[in-house]
Amino acid sequence: MKKLLFLAKKTEYIAKVLRSFIVNDEDFLSQRLKEMQGSQPNLTKPSTLNEKICYRMIHQRNPLHTILADKIKVREYVKKRTDLVAIIPIIKVYNNTKQINFDELPETFVLKCNHDSGSSIICTNKKTLNKKLCLKKLELALFKNMYYSTREWHYKNIEKKIICEEYVILEKVRDKDPRPEMLRIHCFNGIACFIEADFTDSNGNEFINVYDRKWKLQPFQMEYPNYHGDIVEPDSFYKALTAAQEISSGIDYCRVDLMLNNDKLYFSEITLTPCRGKLKITPEKWDRRLGEMWELDVY
Repeated sequence: MKKLLFLAKKTEYIAKVLRSFIVNDEDFLSQRLKEMQGSQPNLTKPSTLNEKICYRMIHQRNPLHTILADKIKVREYVKKRTDLVAIIPIIKVYNNTKQINFDELPETFVLKCNHDSGSSIICTNKKTLNKKLCLKKLELALFKNMYYSTREWHYKNIEKKIICEEYVILEKVRDKDPRPEMLRIHCFNGIACFIEADFTDSNGNEFINVYDRKWKLQPFQMEYPNYHGDIVEPDSFYKALTAAQEISSGIDYCRVDLMLNNDKLYFSEITLTPCRGKLKITPEKWDRRLGEMWELDVY
């Protein structure tokens, strides 16, 4: 049954590759955005944040973007720009699944590919890990090129690898003392302008509060509803803003994702095309207001 499932996923992916030769990026992204917002987007002269993200996906071919999307190469990029964040250490890098020797790995670790999103395998107990299923998942991830599924060009030319990195236990949110697990900092021209703060309650429900640079809750939501209680500003909030600005310097727009663990900040990723241009922003007028903050060069 599992073999059939993986075969079905491979077949589905091949269909997406073939579709890319029939439907170009602009038509593909235009249709997706139209389905979400109910009207035809303007991807020739974009004005909203989502339109500009799609425009980047269609037109920008900056080799730096490939480096930023590569989960291995981006580490050196970040290290050169800031010393305010920790980077989770890599245990080993593999070219293929045959090189993985679980006996050599610690009891806890994370395996993931460097060229995609969603391939992470978190091992908290090596004795109970389904190793065959783990390898199958990684093999399927290596088979795929994320560009053909999402049309995000910056993933297309990454040299595929498997990373094994240390497993870092992040402090859980407590109902009586809620705190964000992740800060997703949207930077325009190297300035941290607004921040998504991710929360998960004791029941596993997910929330996102959007704040400005002064930790003031904003009158719009992104993807998830607001957390239902009061949130205290994290001690490391301004440190996170500074780190994000140092990392994003020279980039017209990106989102810098940082994980919080008490007073320590861990680098997660640099996101160039959040939600692939399908960010659910409510009220909708804020999609345009946020888009106005991005000084995008339109060809």
